[in-house]
Amino acid sequence: MKKDQTTTQRGYSPKRALRKIVMSLGQSALIPSRLRARLLKYTGVNFVDPKSTFIGAGVYFDNIHPELITIGRRCLITTGSRFLSHFLDTRHEGTPDWPFHFQSGRVAVGDYVFIGSGAVISKPLTIGDWAVVGANAVVTKDVPEGAIVLGSPARVVGYRAGFSAPDEAPVTAEASVI
Repeated sequence: MKKDQTTTQRGYSPKRALRKIVMSLGQSALIPSRLRARLLKYTGVNFVDPKSTFIGAGVYFDNIHPELITIGRRCLITTGSRFLSHFLDTRHEGTPDWPFHFQSGRVAVGDYVFIGSGAVISKPLTIGDWAVVGANAVVTKDVPEGAIVLGSPARVVGYRAGFSAPDEAPVTAEASVI
């Protein structure tokens, strides 16, 4: 393998082992939500304001590149959600010596975002302010501000009150109910 290739190495240094232990504690239902965000901040996940962010039990943050994940203010991230900053490069033609190639990139979650239970956030992407990610959605592309995304892969199904698609008029409160 060449030195300039960005691949994930599975060596467990003492620092990485400690990070995995702290991340496991951060996923525990026994730890209060406010403390979870603070614990996860020490593992490398970037929180704009950890005191204002709710992290449900069992939320998983990538332990290979946690420093590439940023969570905005007053986000509500519910149970079982997963944030991955690395992904398998399917365009890589494998060889017996190097069958898989992983790439990594930034995952940025804006302010006032709701992420439903079991959602998977993966690949380099940005979730805009005030967005809603539905339960079990698989988000692999950018989400506009105020958008409501559902499904696998996640698709925009509407916008929150006061928001609209970039080329449309703002949605009223009555029209935004799904």
